[in-house]
Amino acid sequence: MSLTLRSVLKKLERFRNRRRLPFLAAALERRRPRIAAEDYAARHSIQHTLDRKAELRRLAPTQLSAARRYHQLLRFELEGLREVVTALHSVTGGRELEECLSEATIQMERLQSEIAWCEEMLSTLEQSPVGSA
Repeated sequence: MSLTLRSVLKKLERFRNRRRLPFLAAALERRRPRIAAEDYAARHSIQHTLDRKAELRRLAPTQLSAARRYHQLLRFELEGLREVVTALHSVTGGRELEECLSEATIQMERLQSEIAWCEEMLSTLEQSPVGSA
């Protein structure tokens, strides 16, 4: 039995019409459902964190514990942003990288002013007898 190129192509064509087996699919296709689930979980987690941060900011002027937690979240966010900027500096890039770095710089300045406001509020709350709850 001799295999010619045409016979091989015909046999391959028959396989093409069948349903693709998962192990033959590209790696990205196999991971697509998992990636979608991870994406959904990440978006949900981010939304929850933003909601919690907004709630803490609202409560911070009147509750010392909320002010402390808000201050902690702001510090974590600023440290994370600084780590991202450090990592981005090691990447070679063009205009998009520069835009990303400038946006990160603006965000860090905003976070630093928010932290300063929170620290001032914390010191006021810690000194007042009502805020020590």
